[in-house]
Amino acid sequence: MVSSKDSDKGPCKGFHQCCIWMAVLIVLASLVMTGAVSAATPITGPTTITVPGDYYLANNIIDSAVGIIIAVPNVVLDGKGKTLDGVDGASSVGIRIYNAGMTLFNVVVKNVVVTDWGNGVFLTDVKSSQLEKVTASSNTGNGILLQNSLRNTIKTCTATGNGVVGILLYEGSNSNTITGNTATANGDDGVRIRFSSNNDILNNKLLNNKGSGLNFNEQGNFNTVTGNTMTGNKNDGIEIYRSSDNIFTKNTVKDNIWHGIRVYEDSYDNEFTQNTVMNNTYNGIILMDDANYNMVFSNTFDKNNDSGIRIIRNSRNTIYGNYVRNNVDDGIMMWDTANNVIVNNYFYNAKNANLVSGLPANKWNLTQSAKKSITGGANSGGNSWGQPNGQGFSQITPATNGICNQPYTLATNNIDRLPLKYAKK
Repeated sequence: MVSSKDSDKGPCKGFHQCCIWMAVLIVLASLVMTGAVSAATPITGPTTITVPGDYYLANNIIDSAVGIIIAVPNVVLDGKGKTLDGVDGASSVGIRIYNAGMTLFNVVVKNVVVTDWGNGVFLTDVKSSQLEKVTASSNTGNGILLQNSLRNTIKTCTATGNGVVGILLYEGSNSNTITGNTATANGDDGVRIRFSSNNDILNNKLLNNKGSGLNFNEQGNFNTVTGNTMTGNKNDGIEIYRSSDNIFTKNTVKDNIWHGIRVYEDSYDNEFTQNTVMNNTYNGIILMDDANYNMVFSNTFDKNNDSGIRIIRNSRNTIYGNYVRNNVDDGIMMWDTANNVIVNNYFYNAKNANLVSGLPANKWNLTQSAKKSITGGANSGGNSWGQPNGQGFSQITPATNGICNQPYTLATNNIDRLPLKYAKK
């Protein structure tokens, strides 16, 4: 005889459980088919989103005084390529992501044009969120702003023709990623980093802005800038003011109206490597007014109208392994600056060095070593001094093992004791 206890374990109970699960699956499938689960909510006019979920713009919103406010986390807003258009109200915002009572997170805004507002898209106290394929254009203030916002991503967005800055990070907007964006023809800077740190700025195009292409405007520290193009800006390609410990690598900085790179006023420990800086109206790079302890190595400074490298009123910078060629005024100009190290550089200009009289001592060579130099010689020591007319010191002075047989005196207390033998590069 089979007990009732044993029967609970039999195939009958398994059959009932399968039936229950099948019923649940059928109900869920029905909800999905009828749009009751995860259906996106259409937006047809100015809206405040107070419930998490997916939303989309169902139509263009034109000449509105009020935009869209996202006041909760876990929201996706897909513009579907539609336009959110304002009336240029100075205090208006096209898309505002903010809640005074909480930190928002996991908000995604994508595929939308935001135009004719005071500010285009404005995030305050937002974390781990994303803007993608957003076009912020013709706003009277800034295109995209992050305030006190962390670990967000701005990718493949366009900020163009805004009255002030294209993309602005400020007041503790740290550890964000700005990648693959275009900021062009804005009334001030393309991208500005202010009182914000540890951001990654990657592969952006910062073009033809009326200010600088990229501006670290006070305490923009510990950021990484890689693979960007800064071209045709009316101020500097890269401007660094009272900002330190940033790394700039493999950027192209050319055809800017002021300097290619300007580092000034208490900016220190910045690193510049493998950048191409050319055809700027003033200097390729200028370090001035207590821009100390910066490192400039393995860059190309070519065809700038003033100096390839200019150092004024500072000290203890390292200039190593750079190609400084075909600049109009001079390769390197130095004034009121001491204790800098300038070694293993390739100078090739009609006038290679302009050292203002009375210049304090700087170091122009290291100890000779059996290490390949920038000219390909077997030994390293100082710098290569070539000129287009073939009369540069390193071209006309005999050499042994890649080192010229005589020192090169640039000015009192500024002597390259181991100048490199010239080789065309």
